[in-house]
Amino acid sequence: MSEYRFFKYIHFPMFIRKMALWFSRCSFQNRIFLLILFTSTVVMLAMSWYLTNITKDRLHYQVGQRALIQAMQISAMPELVEAVQHNDLTRIKALIDPMRSFSDATYITVGDEKGRRLYHVNPDEIGKYMEGGDSDDALFNAKSYVSVRQGSLGSSLRGKSPVQDQTGRVIGIVSVGYTLEQLENWLNLQIGSFMFPMAVLLLLLLYCARRFSLHIKKQMLNMEPQQLSQLLIQQSVLFESVFEGLIAIDSSHRITAINQTARRMLNLSQPEAELIGQAIDSVVTPETFFYDVQQKNKKDEIVTFNDVKVIASRMAVSLDSQPQGWVISFRSKDDINTLSLQLSQVQQYADNLRAVQHEHRNLISTIAGLLFLKRYDNALALIQQQSESHQKVLDFIAHNFKDHHLAGLLIGKYYRAKELGLELVFDPACYVEQLPLSLSHNEWISIVGNLLDNAYNATLLNLAGSRQIECLINSEGSEVIIEVADQGIGINEDIRQHIFERGVTSRDSGDHGIGLWLVRSYVEQANGNIIIDNNSPYGTIFTLYLPFTRDENHG
Repeated sequence: MSEYRFFKYIHFPMFIRKMALWFSRCSFQNRIFLLILFTSTVVMLAMSWYLTNITKDRLHYQVGQRALIQAMQISAMPELVEAVQHNDLTRIKALIDPMRSFSDATYITVGDEKGRRLYHVNPDEIGKYMEGGDSDDALFNAKSYVSVRQGSLGSSLRGKSPVQDQTGRVIGIVSVGYTLEQLENWLNLQIGSFMFPMAVLLLLLLYCARRFSLHIKKQMLNMEPQQLSQLLIQQSVLFESVFEGLIAIDSSHRITAINQTARRMLNLSQPEAELIGQAIDSVVTPETFFYDVQQKNKKDEIVTFNDVKVIASRMAVSLDSQPQGWVISFRSKDDINTLSLQLSQVQQYADNLRAVQHEHRNLISTIAGLLFLKRYDNALALIQQQSESHQKVLDFIAHNFKDHHLAGLLIGKYYRAKELGLELVFDPACYVEQLPLSLSHNEWISIVGNLLDNAYNATLLNLAGSRQIECLINSEGSEVIIEVADQGIGINEDIRQHIFERGVTSRDSGDHGIGLWLVRSYVEQANGNIIIDNNSPYGTIFTLYLPFTRDENHG
């Protein structure tokens, strides 16, 4: 026996380890299912045990009360009292036999004042003393009660009641019993009535457990926890290693992730853990970029986050065609990629110098030729003519444009026009005391430079129009007005509504469609407006209105 116990305790832990190893090798979905299955089974077994015990106790109580009531009713029958007084076995049998036919009790026993049987379902037991030793209270104390004892028919639940004469003296006893075997049969019937619903409920729980495990697997992208953990680590490393600022928001516009580059660029001192869960409008201002036209992605738009000008893109995140949120990436506006897409101040100045050089080189060559031919009068007249013409324009620009960067740009564009065979004409109303501080010098140069370049290109393409480009820039009111009119090919109606979108151009060659996109971006940044009209008889008029702020003094 000791050997058996030894091996029993040796093998049981090994079985547990094998089961644990097998369980760990199962997929996460199956582990969830097995855990729910095990839990459901345990709960159902516990419920079955509890209901069985309650049903058993209730059945014993109800049957006991039924046996007691029958015993009391039989013992109170006057005919039975008289028959017991005279020990009339035949009459007692005649009285009890009909009762047994409609009673569900296993037996009915009648005894005299000493506990000897006067009636029993087994005639051989008549005359013998009642078994069980539970008759004394009824015979000596005249009590009626329920007891469980071992009798001639086995263990039974029985109700006992004394038989009393008219004086109240105990002259006998009635016992009505139900065997425990009979009670077990009744209990099994009752238990069977709710076992089927319990089985159906268990099957329903198993189905729900399977569906739940499949749902968990779907939510985990069909990956195991180890794979998901590794993916999250890789994502976190990748998220932090990107040189661009990255912000992920959910469909409720709450931050779900933000990398250190974004926190640094936006001057956010809080760690990522504190920022996650906050509304984007409480962290980044203005937040318009995150909210407008949510069904559309955005790419390379110039916006301002926390007073920092950036180039931002927005990409929707969807799962099963359902929007889950957005990922916003942004970088400094001054990075090399952005500078390569726009005419910077340096580029503008380089073009201006090249145009001036080209113009003066042709003039000097002409003057040198006249001097070689000894046409001194002609050379002097040409010098005077060029000096007077150019000086008039230079004096006008220097006097009417107090912003030196803008003045330098216009001088360069004037010579560039002459180089191309065009004429840049300034409206007499031109006057700029100062420009709104909402845009930098580079941005103002980009606006004016791109408008003039577009006018030059459009004019060169239209051989029927005038060679003149008219320019008006005035800052004397509450806003700066910039107007550029050309006699070019105009804007095709098919693209007029999209002319300010990136990549949209009326020219066939590539690498265009950026200038007007930049112009629109800067105008929107300054809260300005752009109006496009057709010029007469050809060409287009671009009119820009860029307001001063209340705090800016331009007078």
